[in-house]
Amino acid sequence: MKKIIILALVTLALFSTTVIAEVSHVSINQRLFELGGYPKLKVNIVSSHKNPNKVQFFLRQSVGEERLVAKSLNSFSLLVSGVEDVVDNEAVLVVKEHRINRWREVSVLSIFDGGSVSSQAVEEIASTPLPVNAQQPVKSSKEIASTRTASTAMVTVKVKDNCNIDFNGSETLWRIGLRQSNVWGISTYGAMLAIFDANPRAFRKDSINGLRADAQLQCPSQATLDQYSDAVAAEELYDSMDQPL
Repeated sequence: MKKIIILALVTLALFSTTVIAEVSHVSINQRLFELGGYPKLKVNIVSSHKNPNKVQFFLRQSVGEERLVAKSLNSFSLLVSGVEDVVDNEAVLVVKEHRINRWREVSVLSIFDGGSVSSQAVEEIASTPLPVNAQQPVKSSKEIASTRTASTAMVTVKVKDNCNIDFNGSETLWRIGLRQSNVWGISTYGAMLAIFDANPRAFRKDSINGLRADAQLQCPSQATLDQYSDAVAAEELYDSMDQPL
């Protein structure tokens, strides 16, 4: 009986260690841009993650959300930047970490006053009712793929046959998708999924995070773009595929 109790306690301790957040501190050290410019921030972070890809940064503002690119400055600070102009003086920096096979939001920081949004404010945002047409149950990636609607009205530009996508070998898929989304008239998530589908050999280990530096990217077909024209479904499907290598 005593051995069973000890084993149970050890198991509980190991489980508790697993679920504890590995990002113990994150704060904005310096804002390197003004309202109307593209986001560029120096961020302080204390994390036990050995894989930097397990921590992601997003700019959230009234016009949408952009995933930012992070570059290490030293052991405790990063430079995070994006390409979309910040037009909302209440924009926030959202920090997520990958724990137990999912992404979890660990901090929401106000960009223009340098402080952290209060937990009460975060709870109010989370508890704000969505419009009726946005209240949808969480679906598996297969369900999302099978129920995705093809709204051709969203795709306003015809894709030329046998065209290539400009790629210099150092850009992230997010940056490419952001640029191409404006060309193709679909969401950034839809553009990334369409690129991934159209270029299976350009990604390591069949992972959407494994874009090869030497990849030559071809434009997806119009049918593929139409398949990912539903912005909400595309984001849900991308999130289900967005796992660290």
